Amino acid sequence: MIKRKSEVINIIEKIEELSSWDGNKYYFTFNTENPKGRITIMKYVDGKITVHRKNELYWDIAEHEMNTTGLIDLIWKNRKMINRVFKRNKEKVS
Repeated sequence: MIKRKSEVINIIEKIEELSSWDGNKYYFTFNTENPKGRITIMKYVDGKITVHRKNELYWDIAEHEMNTTGLIDLIWKNRKMINRVFKRNKEKVS
């Protein structure tokens, strides 16, 4: 669970553990509220992190590479929805 902005870097460092693997990359997908849609954060084996957004207003044609600062801001801004994914995944394990 993300309660403080300082915790976001821990999420980034553990993204592989929190994500699914498709054979090429790790990916973590969560819904967004405003605008309604989805964001997928992807991490490749070479360490490159990209983001793809799709929502009711627009969708990215391609993945966009993200630097750490941008990723921290994205995760912090969407922590409510990301925490829902964490909670749902925890319930599946229990």
